[in-house]
Amino acid sequence: MSTLAPAPSEGTGEDPFEVFSGVGPQLGLLLLLASVAVAVVWISRRRAAAHAAGNARRARPDWADPKWRATVERLRDGTPTPIAAARAGTVRVVATLVSAPTNLGGPAARERVWSNLHGAGPETAIAAEIVFAADASGRCAIEQLEHARVIAPMAPAAARRGIQERDDRDRRRVALCLGDEVELVGTFAPDRAGSDSDPRALVYGTLGARGPLEIRVLSRPPASDETTAARADEAATIDGADPT
Repeated sequence: MSTLAPAPSEGTGEDPFEVFSGVGPQLGLLLLLASVAVAVVWISRRRAAAHAAGNARRARPDWADPKWRATVERLRDGTPTPIAAARAGTVRVVATLVSAPTNLGGPAARERVWSNLHGAGPETAIAAEIVFAADASGRCAIEQLEHARVIAPMAPAAARRGIQERDDRDRRRVALCLGDEVELVGTFAPDRAGSDSDPRALVYGTLGARGPLEIRVLSRPPASDETTAARADEAATIDGADPT
């Protein structure tokens, strides 16, 4: 009885491996390089994800932690630390927000530097990248302000061309503004900068770069006469009265 054997392939396309004919050892090298490239991309993504997760954990501390709350209350029972005398560690500073390279808009010298919806958490906050605060002894920089726990009054209405814009979203927002006197509780990192002969003009370090940061507005200066007049005009117009 004869045994049937498959006919040899003659390039008819029926052989599934015909496409690799003539490639030889180059095929193995290509597969190896492709595997290495995939592994490199995967490792890079994993490292980036781990780094981002680590930053998120450091940037969003738990303000409800009993040890942190006890530290805050202990510092509030004592005297605020002058900025120029602050040392590395957790401090309580009372200072005025005096300047920021960028801001969120608002009246001159009263620009917003942090804003959030009333009652919302830090995940919806927006803030200037860096803000400077000053007391009678010197200045410090505030970093990562968007992650801070902030207790602040409602945001002042935005002004444009002397007419106050009434926006429901603005009326539901709280804000930190330049000129606010604030209580700052956080980890101070000494980093003296500046060459002014007046020690009050020097920057002595930063708050907020690591660990929890809490900010509470103690007082807010009244609006300027021009802004107050604009608000009065707006209120009169809304009430149907003649603003003149």
